[in-house]
Amino acid sequence: MIRRIGLGRVYAVTAAVLGGGLLLALLVTDGSGDTPWDLEVTGAALKGRKGETVTADLALDFHGADVQAQLDAENSVPFARTEVQFPEGVTVLSTPELCKLGNSTTRKPFYLCEYGLYTNSFDIPMLRDGFHVAYPFRLRIDDPSRLTGGRIRVDAPAERLRGDADPENSTASITIEAIGEAGSSAGSGSWSTTAWTATAGAGVLALTGLLAAGLVRARRRTR
Repeated sequence: MIRRIGLGRVYAVTAAVLGGGLLLALLVTDGSGDTPWDLEVTGAALKGRKGETVTADLALDFHGADVQAQLDAENSVPFARTEVQFPEGVTVLSTPELCKLGNSTTRKPFYLCEYGLYTNSFDIPMLRDGFHVAYPFRLRIDDPSRLTGGRIRVDAPAERLRGDADPENSTASITIEAIGEAGSSAGSGSWSTTAWTATAGAGVLALTGLLAAGLVRARRRTR
């Protein structure tokens, strides 16, 4: 018999009659069981110029058998979280509601994202097949020379993730490719070599025409 109660645990109770007495065996689990399930993250491949704002549409998807989302009544022990680390050379302008900056002084800045499923009274939230949550981050490209690789990954103790049917999709890359300095094209307000040459040539032709007209008028006056 399986009974769920409001402490964030699944209790499996087995009863057996031994020697005329009743023996109860109690098993506490995290709800994952042995049925296959899969946590999958989606990264991003972005392009932009220095100073440009881009959006990294990151995401987490769940597939397979149900898994208990929160392992305690206070929602302080999620089954798993998503960790996001961006390339250097960018500034995060906007953070999704379910994400917050991680607390560490010994590593590069990172973000931890929840999936938004929380224990409510006697309800035990579950990760179910087809669950999807998006994490859109708005970024500004500040230094194209420092756009080293970033990543998004599923974050949980190794023993908790042993049931993941496809661990390879639990990590994805975040890349940002700089496509040139802002204002480097003629259309962005700066002069290209071709435009400058054409303008200079037109100026020379105009000056030559004025000189020729002046010589003609001078010759007419001396006759």
